[in-house]
Amino acid sequence: MKLNLSFSSFAVVLTTLLLVKTTVAWQFNIPRLHTLQPAGPTANATVHFTITDVHDNDTTTHCSASFAELTANSTNYPTGASPIACKNPDFGWYFSSFSSLGNFSINIIHTYIDPVVGPSPQTLYGTGDPINEALIPQLNCYVLPTGEYGCAFVEPKYPIVIPVTSVVAKKTKKRGSRFTGPRKA
Repeated sequence: MKLNLSFSSFAVVLTTLLLVKTTVAWQFNIPRLHTLQPAGPTANATVHFTITDVHDNDTTTHCSASFAELTANSTNYPTGASPIACKNPDFGWYFSSFSSLGNFSINIIHTYIDPVVGPSPQTLYGTGDPINEALIPQLNCYVLPTGEYGCAFVEPKYPIVIPVTSVVAKKTKKRGSRFTGPRKA
């Protein structure tokens, strides 16, 4: 008996593998996050956080960026058009919404090889809900007498959860960072 597989058969097998794997919660966790806007017109805002992909053997990396002062009307923060690479360049991130350093949403991208699916990289996309004090009581925002403003979150047991909203698997010839934005370590 001959087994004849077509591209559509491969897609069904791949889809089945992905559906089986999605029975486990696919998510990114952020156990630590810190934002800071120093006082002064030339001071750069910074965002630092740790991200863990619980699906990929709890792979963890540090992500950060520094950019010109942020206001609700500014557009100089990381967006989907130019995600920022993390310390592990297989991870990237950007703001999907931004009002202030105490009210924003983060999207996470992680590209990795999953031996169950095959040798080509898979890319996980996570879309976060707003991060602010009203929705995340453990997020402590502050204003110092110097005028510095920032927020801090340290909750390893109860991290901020960014659910994986899509998975893309495609065959590529070369594996490397797919993020165009500058990496800030």
